[in-house]
Amino acid sequence: MGHRAEEPPARRRAGAAERNGVKIPLPPGFDLAWTLGFLAARTVPSLERVGDGGYRRSLRLGDRQVTLALRPLPDRQGGPGALEVRTAPALPAAEVRRLVHRMFDLEADLGAFHALAAADPVLSRIVPRRPSIRLPQLLDPFEGIVRAVIGQQVSVAGAATLLDRLVRLLGEPAPELDGEAFLAFPTPLALASATPEAIGATGQTRAKVATLRGVAAAVLDGRIDWDRLRRGTAEASHETLVALPGIGPWTASYVRLRTLGDRDAFPAADLGVIKALRRLTPQGEGITPSEITALGERWRPWRGYATLHLWNSLAAPTD
Repeated sequence: MGHRAEEPPARRRAGAAERNGVKIPLPPGFDLAWTLGFLAARTVPSLERVGDGGYRRSLRLGDRQVTLALRPLPDRQGGPGALEVRTAPALPAAEVRRLVHRMFDLEADLGAFHALAAADPVLSRIVPRRPSIRLPQLLDPFEGIVRAVIGQQVSVAGAATLLDRLVRLLGEPAPELDGEAFLAFPTPLALASATPEAIGATGQTRAKVATLRGVAAAVLDGRIDWDRLRRGTAEASHETLVALPGIGPWTASYVRLRTLGDRDAFPAADLGVIKALRRLTPQGEGITPSEITALGERWRPWRGYATLHLWNSLAAPTD
Protein backbone atom coordinates (compact mmCIF):
# COMPACT_ATOMS: atom_id res chain seq x y z
CA MET A 1 0.00 0.00 0.00
CA GLY A 2 3.05 2.26 0.01
CA HIS A 3 5.35 3.76 2.58
CA ARG A 4 3.83 4.97 5.82
CA ALA A 5 5.82 7.69 7.54
CA GLU A 6 5.98 7.02 11.25
CA GLU A 7 8.05 10.14 11.94
CA PRO A 8 7.95 13.65 10.50
CA PRO A 9 9.20 13.16 6.92
CA ALA A 10 10.99 16.51 6.79
CA ARG A 11 13.62 15.13 9.15
CA ARG A 12 17.25 16.15 9.30
CA ARG A 13 19.87 13.58 8.41
CA ALA A 14 23.59 13.69 7.88
CA GLY A 15 24.67 13.95 4.26
CA ALA A 16 26.10 16.24 1.63
CA ALA A 17 23.89 18.77 -0.12
CA GLU A 18 23.53 18.86 -3.86
CA ARG A 19 25.64 21.74 -5.20
CA ASN A 20 23.83 22.34 -8.46
CA GLY A 21 22.51 25.82 -7.78
CA VAL A 22 20.81 27.52 -10.73
CA LYS A 23 20.22 31.28 -10.61
CA ILE A 24 16.85 32.36 -11.98
CA PRO A 25 16.19 36.11 -12.31
CA LEU A 26 12.80 37.30 -11.07
CA PRO A 27 10.60 39.81 -12.92
CA PRO A 28 10.80 43.36 -11.55
CA GLY A 29 8.55 43.73 -8.52
CA PHE A 30 7.96 40.00 -8.13
CA ASP A 31 5.99 39.57 -4.88
CA LEU A 32 7.94 36.79 -3.23
CA ALA A 33 6.48 37.52 0.21
CA TRP A 34 2.94 37.02 -1.06
CA THR A 35 3.93 33.90 -3.00
CA LEU A 36 5.56 32.28 0.02
CA GLY A 37 2.55 33.22 2.14
CA PHE A 38 0.21 31.63 -0.39
CA LEU A 39 2.27 28.43 -0.34
CA ALA A 40 2.63 28.47 3.45
CA ALA A 41 -1.14 28.62 3.94
CA ARG A 42 -1.47 25.43 1.86
CA THR A 43 1.64 23.61 3.08
CA VAL A 44 1.46 19.84 3.35
CA PRO A 45 4.31 19.05 5.79
CA SER A 46 5.08 15.64 4.35
CA LEU A 47 5.61 17.23 0.91
CA GLU A 48 6.97 20.72 1.44
CA ARG A 49 8.24 23.43 3.76
CA VAL A 50 8.23 27.22 3.68
CA GLY A 51 10.89 28.70 5.93
CA ASP A 52 14.17 30.60 6.18
CA GLY A 53 12.89 32.92 3.48
CA GLY A 54 12.60 30.12 0.92
CA TYR A 55 10.69 27.06 -0.17
CA ARG A 56 11.51 23.40 -0.64
CA ARG A 57 9.44 20.42 -1.63
CA SER A 58 9.36 17.05 -3.31
CA LEU A 59 8.15 16.83 -6.90
CA ARG A 60 6.98 13.91 -8.97
CA LEU A 61 7.91 14.58 -12.60
CA GLY A 62 6.44 11.69 -14.54
CA ASP A 63 8.38 8.65 -13.35
CA ARG A 64 11.04 10.74 -11.60
CA GLN A 65 11.12 11.89 -8.00
CA VAL A 66 12.92 15.16 -7.32
CA THR A 67 13.45 17.37 -4.29
CA LEU A 68 13.80 21.07 -4.96
CA ALA A 69 14.99 23.96 -2.77
CA LEU A 70 14.68 27.65 -3.57
CA ARG A 71 16.11 30.62 -1.74
CA PRO A 72 15.99 34.29 -2.71
CA LEU A 73 19.06 36.23 -3.78
CA PRO A 74 18.71 39.96 -3.00
CA ASP A 75 19.07 42.69 -5.59
CA ARG A 76 20.86 45.99 -4.97
CA GLN A 77 17.79 47.40 -3.24
CA GLY A 78 17.57 44.41 -0.91
CA GLY A 79 14.51 42.90 -2.57
CA PRO A 80 14.36 39.45 -4.16
CA GLY A 81 16.19 39.84 -7.46
CA ALA A 82 16.61 36.16 -8.25
CA LEU A 83 16.13 32.66 -6.92
CA GLU A 84 18.87 30.13 -6.33
CA VAL A 85 17.45 26.68 -7.04
CA ARG A 86 19.02 23.34 -6.16
CA THR A 87 17.65 19.87 -6.80
CA ALA A 88 18.33 16.29 -5.81
CA PRO A 89 19.16 14.58 -8.03
CA ALA A 90 20.79 17.33 -10.06
CA LEU A 91 18.71 18.38 -13.06
CA PRO A 92 19.91 20.23 -16.17
CA ALA A 93 19.84 23.99 -15.68
CA ALA A 94 17.43 24.46 -18.58
CA GLU A 95 14.94 22.05 -17.02
CA VAL A 96 15.22 23.74 -13.63
CA ARG A 97 14.50 27.11 -15.22
CA ARG A 98 11.51 25.73 -17.09
CA LEU A 99 10.07 24.16 -13.93
CA VAL A 100 10.50 27.25 -11.77
CA HIS A 101 9.21 29.60 -14.47
CA ARG A 102 6.06 27.52 -14.59
CA MET A 103 5.78 27.01 -10.82
CA PHE A 104 5.86 30.76 -10.15
CA ASP A 105 4.25 31.98 -13.39
CA LEU A 106 7.31 34.08 -14.18
CA GLU A 107 6.57 34.59 -17.86
CA ALA A 108 3.21 36.29 -17.46
CA ASP A 109 3.01 39.87 -18.75
CA LEU A 110 0.76 41.57 -16.20
CA GLY A 111 0.45 44.83 -18.12
CA ALA A 112 -2.80 43.90 -19.86
CA PHE A 113 -4.34 42.67 -16.61
CA HIS A 114 -3.36 45.86 -14.80
CA ALA A 115 -4.98 47.95 -17.54
CA LEU A 116 -8.19 45.94 -17.26
CA ALA A 117 -8.15 46.16 -13.46
CA ALA A 118 -7.60 49.92 -13.44
CA ALA A 119 -10.82 50.42 -15.40
CA ASP A 120 -12.92 48.01 -13.32
CA PRO A 121 -14.83 49.26 -10.25
CA VAL A 122 -14.16 46.07 -8.27
CA LEU A 123 -10.62 45.17 -9.28
CA SER A 124 -9.38 48.78 -9.10
CA ARG A 125 -10.03 48.66 -5.35
CA ILE A 126 -7.99 45.54 -4.65
CA VAL A 127 -5.31 44.99 -7.30
CA PRO A 128 -3.16 47.98 -6.21
CA ARG A 129 -2.69 46.34 -2.80
CA ARG A 130 -0.54 43.55 -4.28
CA PRO A 131 -0.19 44.40 -7.98
CA SER A 132 2.56 41.89 -8.73
CA ILE A 133 1.04 38.64 -7.49
CA ARG A 134 1.10 35.76 -9.95
CA LEU A 135 -0.54 32.36 -10.31
CA PRO A 136 1.43 29.65 -8.42
CA GLN A 137 1.25 26.31 -10.20
CA LEU A 138 1.24 22.70 -9.01
CA LEU A 139 3.63 20.95 -11.39
CA ASP A 140 2.29 17.45 -10.78
CA PRO A 141 -1.22 17.51 -12.29
CA PHE A 142 -2.30 14.44 -10.34
CA GLU A 143 -1.37 16.19 -7.11
CA GLY A 144 -3.36 19.17 -8.36
CA ILE A 145 -6.58 17.28 -8.92
CA VAL A 146 -6.24 15.34 -5.66
CA ARG A 147 -5.74 18.62 -3.79
CA ALA A 148 -8.82 20.02 -5.48
CA VAL A 149 -10.99 17.03 -4.55
CA ILE A 150 -9.84 17.02 -0.94
CA GLY A 151 -10.40 20.79 -0.81
CA GLN A 152 -14.08 20.47 -1.68
CA GLN A 153 -16.17 22.16 1.03
CA VAL A 154 -13.40 22.31 3.63
CA SER A 155 -11.08 25.10 4.77
CA VAL A 156 -7.64 25.57 3.26
CA ALA A 157 -6.02 24.44 6.52
CA GLY A 158 -8.35 21.46 6.84
CA ALA A 159 -7.58 20.35 3.29
CA ALA A 160 -3.83 20.51 3.96
CA THR A 161 -4.25 18.31 7.04
CA LEU A 162 -6.31 15.72 5.17
CA LEU A 163 -3.87 15.65 2.28
CA ASP A 164 -0.92 15.24 4.62
CA ARG A 165 -2.53 12.11 6.08
CA LEU A 166 -3.04 10.68 2.61
CA VAL A 167 0.56 11.38 1.60
CA ARG A 168 1.86 9.75 4.78
CA LEU A 169 -0.24 6.68 4.00
CA LEU A 170 0.68 6.24 0.34
CA GLY A 171 3.74 8.39 -0.40
CA GLU A 172 7.24 7.06 -0.95
CA PRO A 173 10.51 8.63 0.23
CA ALA A 174 11.76 11.38 -2.06
CA PRO A 175 15.47 12.11 -2.60
CA GLU A 176 17.13 13.88 0.32
CA LEU A 177 18.50 17.40 -0.09
CA ASP A 178 20.70 18.96 2.58
CA GLY A 179 19.83 15.95 4.73
CA GLU A 180 16.13 16.88 4.66
CA ALA A 181 13.70 14.24 3.44
CA PHE A 182 10.11 14.55 2.28
CA LEU A 183 7.70 12.06 0.79
CA ALA A 184 6.88 11.99 -2.91
CA PHE A 185 3.23 12.49 -3.79
CA PRO A 186 1.38 9.17 -4.24
CA THR A 187 1.08 7.83 -7.78
CA PRO A 188 -2.30 7.19 -9.42
CA LEU A 189 -1.56 3.47 -9.12
CA ALA A 190 -0.91 3.73 -5.38
CA LEU A 191 -4.18 5.56 -4.84
CA ALA A 192 -6.20 3.28 -7.11
CA SER A 193 -4.76 0.21 -5.37
CA ALA A 194 -5.50 1.40 -1.84
CA THR A 195 -8.66 0.07 -0.24
CA PRO A 196 -11.55 2.47 0.38
CA GLU A 197 -11.22 1.72 4.08
CA ALA A 198 -7.55 2.74 4.14
CA ILE A 199 -8.23 6.00 2.32
CA GLY A 200 -11.25 6.70 4.49
CA ALA A 201 -9.13 6.24 7.61
CA THR A 202 -7.23 9.41 6.64
CA GLY A 203 -10.41 11.40 7.24
CA GLN A 204 -11.87 11.54 3.74
CA THR A 205 -15.62 11.21 3.33
CA ARG A 206 -17.04 8.22 1.48
CA ALA A 207 -17.92 10.47 -1.45
CA LYS A 208 -14.38 11.83 -1.66
CA VAL A 209 -12.88 8.35 -1.36
CA ALA A 210 -14.93 7.27 -4.36
CA THR A 211 -13.97 10.40 -6.30
CA LEU A 212 -10.26 10.04 -5.51
CA ARG A 213 -10.18 6.40 -6.58
CA GLY A 214 -12.17 7.26 -9.70
CA VAL A 215 -9.78 10.06 -10.65
CA ALA A 216 -6.80 7.74 -10.18
CA ALA A 217 -8.45 5.12 -12.39
CA ALA A 218 -9.22 7.76 -15.05
CA VAL A 219 -5.55 8.77 -15.19
CA LEU A 220 -4.45 5.15 -15.44
CA ASP A 221 -6.89 4.23 -18.22
CA GLY A 222 -6.25 7.39 -20.24
CA ARG A 223 -9.56 9.18 -19.78
CA ILE A 224 -7.49 11.96 -18.25
CA ASP A 225 -4.56 12.87 -20.48
CA TRP A 226 -2.86 15.91 -18.99
CA ASP A 227 -0.95 16.84 -22.15
CA ARG A 228 -4.16 16.76 -24.16
CA LEU A 229 -5.95 18.87 -21.55
CA ARG A 230 -3.19 21.49 -21.68
CA ARG A 231 -3.21 21.62 -25.48
CA GLY A 232 -6.98 21.73 -25.82
CA THR A 233 -9.38 24.59 -25.31
CA ALA A 234 -10.50 25.69 -21.86
CA GLU A 235 -14.00 24.50 -22.68
CA ALA A 236 -12.79 21.05 -23.73
CA SER A 237 -10.65 20.58 -20.63
CA HIS A 238 -13.52 21.71 -18.41
CA GLU A 239 -15.93 19.26 -20.02
CA THR A 240 -13.44 16.40 -19.69
CA LEU A 241 -13.00 17.07 -16.00
CA VAL A 242 -16.65 17.55 -15.06
CA ALA A 243 -17.51 14.30 -16.84
CA LEU A 244 -15.76 12.46 -13.99
CA PRO A 245 -17.97 11.45 -11.04
CA GLY A 246 -17.49 13.82 -8.12
CA ILE A 247 -15.83 16.56 -10.20
CA GLY A 248 -18.04 19.62 -10.45
CA PRO A 249 -17.46 23.09 -11.92
CA TRP A 250 -15.59 24.36 -8.85
CA THR A 251 -13.14 21.46 -8.82
CA ALA A 252 -12.60 21.63 -12.57
CA SER A 253 -11.97 25.38 -12.41
CA TYR A 254 -9.49 24.96 -9.56
CA VAL A 255 -7.58 22.30 -11.48
CA ARG A 256 -7.45 24.55 -14.53
CA LEU A 257 -6.31 27.47 -12.38
CA ARG A 258 -3.58 25.76 -10.32
CA THR A 259 -2.47 22.89 -12.56
CA LEU A 260 -3.21 23.66 -16.21
CA GLY A 261 -2.07 27.27 -16.00
CA ASP A 262 -5.38 28.65 -17.26
CA ARG A 263 -5.20 32.34 -16.40
CA ASP A 264 -8.88 32.72 -17.27
CA ALA A 265 -10.23 29.94 -15.03
CA PHE A 266 -12.91 31.30 -12.69
CA PRO A 267 -14.36 29.24 -9.81
CA ALA A 268 -17.47 31.39 -9.57
CA ALA A 269 -18.97 29.24 -6.79
CA ASP A 270 -15.85 29.44 -4.61
CA LEU A 271 -16.75 30.56 -1.10
CA GLY A 272 -13.80 32.95 -0.97
CA VAL A 273 -14.81 34.57 -4.26
CA ILE A 274 -18.39 34.94 -3.04
CA LYS A 275 -17.34 36.38 0.32
CA ALA A 276 -15.02 38.89 -1.34
CA LEU A 277 -17.66 40.06 -3.80
CA ARG A 278 -20.20 40.47 -1.02
CA ARG A 279 -17.77 42.97 0.51
CA LEU A 280 -16.78 44.69 -2.70
CA THR A 281 -20.02 45.12 -4.67
CA PRO A 282 -23.13 47.24 -4.09
CA GLN A 283 -25.25 44.07 -3.99
CA GLY A 284 -23.48 42.99 -0.82
CA GLU A 285 -24.94 39.87 0.77
CA GLY A 286 -27.59 39.77 -1.94
CA ILE A 287 -25.24 39.16 -4.86
CA THR A 288 -26.48 36.24 -6.95
CA PRO A 289 -24.59 33.50 -8.81
CA SER A 290 -25.65 34.99 -12.14
CA GLU A 291 -24.32 38.39 -11.11
CA ILE A 292 -20.99 36.83 -10.11
CA THR A 293 -20.79 35.09 -13.47
CA ALA A 294 -21.54 38.39 -15.22
CA LEU A 295 -18.79 40.13 -13.27
CA GLY A 296 -16.40 37.41 -14.35
CA GLU A 297 -17.27 38.03 -17.99
CA ARG A 298 -15.93 41.57 -17.60
CA TRP A 299 -12.59 40.19 -16.45
CA ARG A 300 -11.85 37.87 -19.38
CA PRO A 301 -9.21 36.70 -20.24
CA TRP A 302 -7.77 37.35 -16.75
CA ARG A 303 -10.38 35.82 -14.47
CA GLY A 304 -7.78 33.60 -12.81
CA TYR A 305 -5.83 36.66 -11.70
CA ALA A 306 -9.04 38.32 -10.58
CA THR A 307 -9.69 35.24 -8.45
CA LEU A 308 -6.29 35.54 -6.76
CA HIS A 309 -6.91 39.19 -5.95
CA LEU A 310 -10.38 38.44 -4.61
CA TRP A 311 -8.91 35.80 -2.31
CA ASN A 312 -6.17 38.18 -1.25
CA SER A 313 -8.70 40.93 -0.48
CA LEU A 314 -10.10 38.82 2.35
CA ALA A 315 -6.88 39.32 4.29
CA ALA A 316 -7.29 43.10 4.40
CA PRO A 317 -10.14 45.52 5.09
CA THR A 318 -11.99 46.96 2.11
CA ASP A 319 -11.62 50.63 1.23
